[in-house]
Amino acid sequence: MAITRTADLFSIATSGVQAHNRLLQTTSHNIANVNTEGYVRERTNFVDELSGGVGKGYTERVLNVFAQNQFRRDTTKLAEAETFYQRIFQMDNVLASESNSISGSLSRYFASLQTAIDEPSNVAARNLVIGEANSMLERVSSLSRYMDVTEKELNTELESVTREANDLIKSIADLNTQIRETRFSNAFEEPGALKNQRDKAIMKLAEIASIETRNLDDGTTLVNLTSGQSLVLESGRFNVFQVNGDPDITRKTLSLVSAGKPTTVNVAQTTLGGKMGALFAFRDQVLAPSQRQLGQMALAFADSMNEQNRLGMDLDGQLGADIFQLPTTAGLNYAANSSATLRMNGRVEAGNAEQLSTSDYRVTITAVNAGVPNSVDVTVDLLNPDGTPSLDVNGAPITQNFAGLTAASGTFAPILDGLELEFPDGAGYAVGDAFLLQPTRQSAGQIATAIVRGEDLAFASPIKGEGAITNLGSASVLSTSVTNTTVDNAFATNQASAFNGAGGIHGPGASPVPGLGAPTQIVFTASNVFEVRDSAGTVITTVTNPPNLNNLLAQGQASGAGPAWPAGFSALTDYPGYDISLKGVPKAGDTFTISYNTNGVDDNRNGLELAGLQDANTIRRDVSTGFSNQNGTTFHGAYGNLVSSVGEKSATADINVQAATAMKTQSEDWFNSISGVSLDEEAANLVRFQQAYSASARILSAAQNIFDTILGVVR
Repeated sequence: MAITRTADLFSIATSGVQAHNRLLQTTSHNIANVNTEGYVRERTNFVDELSGGVGKGYTERVLNVFAQNQFRRDTTKLAEAETFYQRIFQMDNVLASESNSISGSLSRYFASLQTAIDEPSNVAARNLVIGEANSMLERVSSLSRYMDVTEKELNTELESVTREANDLIKSIADLNTQIRETRFSNAFEEPGALKNQRDKAIMKLAEIASIETRNLDDGTTLVNLTSGQSLVLESGRFNVFQVNGDPDITRKTLSLVSAGKPTTVNVAQTTLGGKMGALFAFRDQVLAPSQRQLGQMALAFADSMNEQNRLGMDLDGQLGADIFQLPTTAGLNYAANSSATLRMNGRVEAGNAEQLSTSDYRVTITAVNAGVPNSVDVTVDLLNPDGTPSLDVNGAPITQNFAGLTAASGTFAPILDGLELEFPDGAGYAVGDAFLLQPTRQSAGQIATAIVRGEDLAFASPIKGEGAITNLGSASVLSTSVTNTTVDNAFATNQASAFNGAGGIHGPGASPVPGLGAPTQIVFTASNVFEVRDSAGTVITTVTNPPNLNNLLAQGQASGAGPAWPAGFSALTDYPGYDISLKGVPKAGDTFTISYNTNGVDDNRNGLELAGLQDANTIRRDVSTGFSNQNGTTFHGAYGNLVSSVGEKSATADINVQAATAMKTQSEDWFNSISGVSLDEEAANLVRFQQAYSASARILSAAQNIFDTILGVVR
């Protein structure tokens, strides 16, 4: 059926003028906002009227949702890559700098030690060792302080970024409400300025965290984290980020808090993305492991030096003491504990720091046993710096149970990994109370020298072995060894050695066995039979057909004939704490004597052992298995691993920034080719719409002339 146009020339011309005026307004608006950040160009569309002329017009933003989403995702990736790289680049520079290198300090310390043991009676050389030790500790402490300051700055930045994210989330929700209301009041009016503001806020939020959006028919946009949690809801309400930490308030964790309900949801930091995700990744993958590796290295170094120095004799003829003072670490109290004032302390058990890992330890009370003294049962879970469980070689979480640990002030009970714990609150604990122990996190900056005199360095061995001048065989002393110098003449514990602390060895009546002294003589009754005797000549045990002449006291304990090795000796962990090895061929009557190394000022045997620690594997590498020579590394090796690990991650981060930059540039160009303002295109439209406007005005003028002509005829 034919359609009859009923519109007159005035109506047609008027609609054309109005339509092209609006097109000119849209084009002018685009041109004016060519440099406005976040502006999306607009386009006005018209439909023709069946009766003639131009129909209703509608202005919309020119937008490709797929291009916009890709641009947003690439913006998130670049923000994450850049933030991570900026942080790790600074740390890499600090660790790799020669002025901050611990490796150089270690080398100077051991060089001074080697110089001193070459002339063990030289006090000036000994004092230089103390000076280099202090210098090295200051270097370690300086690096530890840098990491602590970096952690504080990181937390400050996390709080700032969280506030910014919350402001953006609220702004998006408010703009959604305004868009909905505008659309409701005028369905044909596109609230482009509001949508641009909202999309700009969404893009800025995408720099902070990885998000996904969903557009609704009413013009609003819902925003979720990529992991699924809602940030901006359909109802207009929103969720906000909250930063906190438990039990370590300095280790921030992230959660979402509903604006409408008292609900808190934890957020997985590993999938967060953006600036916020990069900050958490830097903390958990770089900073926290580095803090613990540095602390582990410092504790292992100090403890191994202490252990070896205790096995020697100083320039004053006294048994060696600790060179370094190791810290005690307070366990952190979980918020859910029965009391906020409960305490638990931990420290490295002397001589066992090589067992220490870089893990944190969660200690949970499983039973409280009243008694004299009180005791507790605990479960110990090993945790990675990011809070996840440490795994053994089978991929299972590492956890151990310990029963009957003494709960009394001043008493430390050994657990695993070279650690011992103190529970000073006795029976005040409750089942379920838990503590987080971080023995390596800040320990590097808390170690100090325990001696101030070079004379206190124990370069000499506290024992000497000598053959009698009347010996007839070719046997001679090959070496002596010292494994325990603990002085405990009352034998209150099982740690006692045969050293009496007064420049001597236990004689008859002073050892743990009545009537016997500590073993001090080896007497051969035949070339293949020897007796172990005390200083009074009393036979302790006899060994027949020894397989070799190494560690003769240990052979006497393991396979003695005649009098058995005394049970009073065996009941102690390491008694007498020394041994002797020979070389050559002994004959009947040959005698070898072990005695305290009185006046051994020129002896450097223990000093050589101290210097040898530079090349010894004393630091545990992998938490999944126990310490061994295969699962260990040297001081230099541990620091080298720390520096190279950060360096490798820094190089990878640099590559990631370059890749993310290229991807964002590509997606931004795609987005701008669709939604950006092209001045050339808008200029062409301006000319076209001006001409159309003029033509429409001419129609209106022609209609006026026709009308005037008709009026003239009528007159």
